[in-house]
Amino acid sequence: MSLPLPNLLSLAKKSLGRPHLVLLDCLRGQQSELGKFPCRLGHGADSAWTALSLAPGEAGCLVDTTPNGFRVTPESPGIAYLNGQALTVATDLPAAGLASLQIGRDLVALAAGDEAEQALAKVQADDWRIYRLDNGETVGVTRFRDVPGFIQQRGLNPAQFAAAPLGLNAGFYLTQVFGVLGVEIKPPPATPSEAVTLDGTHGALTCPVCWQKFDIGDAMNIAAHDSLRGDPVLGEDARLRFFPTRFNDLGQAIDPMGMPSADLACPHCRRKLPPGFLDIPHHIFSIVGAPSAGKSYYLAILLRTLQHALYREFGLVLKDGDPTGNMLLNQMKSRLFSASKPQDAVLAKTALEGAMYERFPRYGKMVALPRPFIYTLGHAAHREFAAAEEAAADEAAQGADCSVIFYDNAGEHFEPGVDLDDSPGALHVASSAAIFFLFDPTSNFGFRSILTDSSDPQISQQTRLDQQDSILAEMEMRVKRLLVLEPGRKIETPLAMLIGKCDVWKHLVDWPAFKSPLHDGRLDHAIVDANSERLREFMIKVDPVIVAHAEGLAHHVRYFPVSAFGHSPAHIETGPAAGFLAPDPRQILPIQIEIPTLWALSKLAPHLVPASGRA
Repeated sequence: MSLPLPNLLSLAKKSLGRPHLVLLDCLRGQQSELGKFPCRLGHGADSAWTALSLAPGEAGCLVDTTPNGFRVTPESPGIAYLNGQALTVATDLPAAGLASLQIGRDLVALAAGDEAEQALAKVQADDWRIYRLDNGETVGVTRFRDVPGFIQQRGLNPAQFAAAPLGLNAGFYLTQVFGVLGVEIKPPPATPSEAVTLDGTHGALTCPVCWQKFDIGDAMNIAAHDSLRGDPVLGEDARLRFFPTRFNDLGQAIDPMGMPSADLACPHCRRKLPPGFLDIPHHIFSIVGAPSAGKSYYLAILLRTLQHALYREFGLVLKDGDPTGNMLLNQMKSRLFSASKPQDAVLAKTALEGAMYERFPRYGKMVALPRPFIYTLGHAAHREFAAAEEAAADEAAQGADCSVIFYDNAGEHFEPGVDLDDSPGALHVASSAAIFFLFDPTSNFGFRSILTDSSDPQISQQTRLDQQDSILAEMEMRVKRLLVLEPGRKIETPLAMLIGKCDVWKHLVDWPAFKSPLHDGRLDHAIVDANSERLREFMIKVDPVIVAHAEGLAHHVRYFPVSAFGHSPAHIETGPAAGFLAPDPRQILPIQIEIPTLWALSKLAPHLVPASGRA
């Protein structure tokens, strides 16, 4: 059986003028035009193209013209394969079309005809499609060097598969390619193992649960048939996770009982991936803070405020990207904004391994990992905005949508001394696209010493030891260790220092000077920078250690005055929530709470959140 020669160009079309044949080196992505015939493909001074895997002076193939196209003749026995077949005699190629040619360890594509360059320009040498020989079904896409591992991990028979760069339909037999390369791909065992041996440090995708990396072709499917329960890793109640080998006409994976499987899972922790996870870029936004700093309240109020600001200022819609996974955060938001009195607006403290956590395997052990809260961001379909029109070219290139991922961590996860192997819940900071440190001034000695006249109950009832400088130092150590950075190097990830509860301390600064950076459908970076510099100077006077730790961690640091409540919370005297502090739902008026997130988005997705002024 030979690989089909694809009819990408009309075979009825004849090349005009001189014969035209173009060669693409599929492993290096380099094109070469073969303009003089006959010509030699080998390793010598007279070779029109050099096959690097051959020894100097070693011949490979001779290419010449025929009345109807081209002819490829082998010059050494057992050294070349054309369209998957051993090239033992002179073989004709049509005057237009594509063919695959293996010479030793070199893999090339030949394109004939007037549109040869355009055809080969569409080939992506970095990504290789693996497909079945019997029906051409694609089973995965990965890098060339990862093809053996892909086949081995899925228990596939290499004799039944071929691979080709994306955009090239004429591929290469796996057994021939890797046999010549000296790479053994063992046939599948009698009972294929589901064990995943990916190291988690490479790949285009990052799991939003365990933060390990993988490529699109490594994602597992979740069985749809009711009888397929009892995953060997997650337990008897979980549906089986599997690597698909069969697909229907719609490209959907087929589970072992013949049912279409639409749900995907991470190959590392095996947690179900949110809908559309493979289709849009994702940005992890890590909110870090000490215990009782108010992260849960901040996040719940931020989502509502951010949704309003994105639509009002930029014509963007922030939608629930995973309704099931986001249920707890949505319930918190509803509780806050549907309450009629402070007693009904109390949010429970995020507990270690509480409802905000799920247990999944990570590097061989079951650990508690925070639930990701995933939201998609894109332009409103029915409104026209000037900023969107100006960014149309960028949208076409980058795609209009992206996803943002938040976590509600227990503050104890960030404290020094927490074992990262047994309790890795805060490791998302090393994979984040932006870090937000929520600083609580009401627990800070410097702020408390200048707020002695304040009647705010957050100050008068504060009893917890302030460890915020230690938490910042611990975060720096963890991030640099996980990213393998030297102690003196800084991360490139944007760091937003959120100086919270500004309604308590804003009278200590020239508050009218802190202007809103939102105007004319843009975020003004010059105003963000000016506000940040004013607040930085104030922080240096109150607690310079916080500034030193922040700027020792990241190159790009900005300081933001924020308040989730916009007023002092009430102390609850009676009832189940007695002793707690909670906002008055009727008075919640957030202060600049959305600005840090918009600043991060203007750097990560400028086609969605355009900016002006200094970057």
